[in-house]
Amino acid sequence: MREIRVVDRIEQIDRFIQTGQAGKAKDLAKKLGVSKRCVFSMLKIMKEDFKAPVVFDNKLKTYRYTKEGGIVVAFVTDNT
Repeated sequence: MREIRVVDRIEQIDRFIQTGQAGKAKDLAKKLGVSKRCVFSMLKIMKEDFKAPVVFDNKLKTYRYTKEGGIVVAFVTDNT
């Protein structure tokens, strides 16, 4: 069930980024109850596997998307 926790954490990070509440990796780690290393791993998955345009904004001191959008993980049925 490790994969489910990873997906849950990615969805949480996505929500924090979308709402402007991500902050630094240290802040995300505290919010999620994980290590900074875990946060960096999740951000890497978001960037590489989900192609999310995540960057750290040094001026705002927070992670943000360079394009508007979000990550959606859901089951979809074929309506044909």
